[in-house]
Amino acid sequence: MNKKTSNGMIDFIFYTLFIIFTCSIFLLSISIKNEINETQLEIRQLNASFLSQSDEVKSLQSTRNYFTSYDYIQKTLKNRMISATPETLLISISE
Repeated sequence: MNKKTSNGMIDFIFYTLFIIFTCSIFLLSISIKNEINETQLEIRQLNASFLSQSDEVKSLQSTRNYFTSYDYIQKTLKNRMISATPETLLISISE
């Protein structure tokens, strides 16, 4: 009878450890799957943000190129600037 009791106790411990091991593997796999899904969502959001920011940068570069262009500067300053002709300067040096 003593032998059956020890076998029963060993079987109980074995099955308990097996259930704990199986549950922990299941929980670990679910947590890894959730982390992967969250990371993929963050990657998609960052890609969308990158695309929208790159469009904004292109727009700003285009505006900067327009404002620094020769035609824009000439058109803007056309009415404000008066062309000055250089005057002759006579210097008399006596010896």
